[in-house]
Amino acid sequence: MIKGLYAAFTAMESSWRYYDLLSNNVANVSTPGYKREVASNQAFSDVLLSRQTPVPSPLSTRIQDVVGQIGTGKLLTDFTTDFAQGTLQTSGNEFDLATGRGFFAVQTPDGNTFYTRDGRFNRDAEGTLVTSHGYLVLNAQGGRITLPAESVTVDADGVISREGQAIDQLQVRDFTPGQLSRAGEAFFSATGAGVQVAGGVRQGVLELSNATLIDDLTTLLTVHRAYQANQTVLSKLDMTLDLAAGQLGIFGR
Repeated sequence: MIKGLYAAFTAMESSWRYYDLLSNNVANVSTPGYKREVASNQAFSDVLLSRQTPVPSPLSTRIQDVVGQIGTGKLLTDFTTDFAQGTLQTSGNEFDLATGRGFFAVQTPDGNTFYTRDGRFNRDAEGTLVTSHGYLVLNAQGGRITLPAESVTVDADGVISREGQAIDQLQVRDFTPGQLSRAGEAFFSATGAGVQVAGGVRQGVLELSNATLIDDLTTLLTVHRAYQANQTVLSKLDMTLDLAAGQLGIFGR
């Protein structure tokens, strides 16, 4: 019965953490460049009744061999980011950019460098290319990009030009999934330098979130019901233990 309490509790804890993860996916379903998070459930190795190798003695071992062992349910072992490309949407805006490979490098006001697929860029009052959050968009050398007042074009390699004359080049770097960790809605920090990639940049296009509202809402409902079911089990086991403790002394009368 005590193991039943642990099993119900771990299932509730797992459901709660998964619920939080799915809620974040749903909240960012319309955030360009957002990459959904997924969770992995792993059962304890002895969740099911498992027979041990028969041993003639002692008696306790023989009993264990017959009854088996029960684990304590499931737990969320890991959160991983799904880096699959989101749907590409043509916007026609001059500074909306998408990349088929890698991530755009941006810099926050405090000097931190992040990487993103959110290509909602713009020219600020000083002519600097910035993100929708006001972060600097970095060039291939890691500096800011200063643009002329006139219209520019961006080719597949991220080279920014005006009437055929190259002005600067975007820094677009690719990483292995293990090098990136989430640092905001659609931003990631990197443990390595990555590699500059060529090709794949598209102007006037945005990459949308790869989170799917219907799928995540359906899973969210399933997780909520699982939480409620295990909450009921936990309550019933608690009542049974309370009854057993309260009635224990009666048998001696």
